[in-house]
Amino acid sequence: MEITLGRESGNNRLHITEANNNYYIGKIGSVPQSVSRQHCKLVIDESGNHILSNIKADNITYVNGLQISSKHISLTDHIELGNEHYPLNLQEVLAAIRSQARQTNGNKEYSINHLEKIWEDYNDAKLQIQIQERRSNAISSITGLFSMASIACGFIPDISLDIRILLYAAALLLAIYFFITRYRSSEAIPKYLAELDKKFHEQYTCPNPECQRFLGYQPYNDLRKTTGCPQCKAQYKSN
Repeated sequence: MEITLGRESGNNRLHITEANNNYYIGKIGSVPQSVSRQHCKLVIDESGNHILSNIKADNITYVNGLQISSKHISLTDHIELGNEHYPLNLQEVLAAIRSQARQTNGNKEYSINHLEKIWEDYNDAKLQIQIQERRSNAISSITGLFSMASIACGFIPDISLDIRILLYAAALLLAIYFFITRYRSSEAIPKYLAELDKKFHEQYTCPNPECQRFLGYQPYNDLRKTTGCPQCKAQYKSN
């Protein structure tokens, strides 16, 4: 999210711009002339970090009494704009944006039908990995059976030494094969799961293009029972 902050032309209120939407805070004439119309911008990245930067080099911004050009900040920092130290309350700014978003999106409906396939593909992929691991565990138990058979043959006088050696060799070869297979999968499977989760996080999101919040790991059938997005308040619909 990127938010532009400055002085409203004419009425001199705090002018907030976010995603082509305009918001205004304060009384007419409350923002001094030393605050430019496009004074600074606040960027909130995917990790929730807040970065405040001047839009122009000659704009003046203070964070906790120190003049900055760009700085990572928290919402509790004391921020002032311009030579006259106009106090900027970022919590109030974000609250105004969220309030307007709820009013705008509360009456909008978005289809979530496309999310059904995304959930099924993700769930099926994870299920297949679990099935493959269990099959691999079952097949690898053959190694133990060959070893046990070789030991049992030692108590049967009629079994030749060649058969015993053959059973031991088969057990050893199987053990080596399964060791190599598991060693390779120990690296490949975590990488595959990481990519699978990354793709799922990018696709299983709120259908509102202005929100696109990750909807978590709730199954699609549970998602259908919800009324909408708790963040942007958009309503969901499905067939």
